[in-house]
Amino acid sequence: MPATAMRILITGTPAPGTNAMLARLTARGFGSRSVETIRAAQDLLETFRFDVVLAAESLADGRGYDLADIVARRGGTLLVGVALSETCLWLPVVERGALVLGRRALNARALEVELDLVLDMSVVGAAKGNMPSARLKNSRALSDRTMSPRRKNGGAAA
Repeated sequence: MPATAMRILITGTPAPGTNAMLARLTARGFGSRSVETIRAAQDLLETFRFDVVLAAESLADGRGYDLADIVARRGGTLLVGVALSETCLWLPVVERGALVLGRRALNARALEVELDLVLDMSVVGAAKGNMPSARLKNSRALSDRTMSPRRKNGGAAA
């Protein structure tokens, strides 16, 4: 059995569906570590490199968005989970070190596809000097086209 690298940092309590997805990613060699607070996440991010940080929007000591600066400095990806009535919407805040909040949103099913892409790209990038394969570029383009958020017409945001 291959070694599992800690590649994903979860900040806050993950939803049951997120736990199932993390179990599938762990089976593929992408391990995760969980913490409950922003401060604990910041401490780990100062010491270790995580490719992806999944954070709850509201935490005991702050908001998941508070991790954007440190994740961007470390070249990682930050997705913040916004709880809805029956599911969760994931907002990419930082992608591979670049701030991207507001460009798109992911539903719970699309999150696993996105994480596969991000984690595969980091593996390929490390092996080939940060040059993602054509397959990953094409998959990413498809993900961007199909997961763009719909904009509301007129009025103030609700």
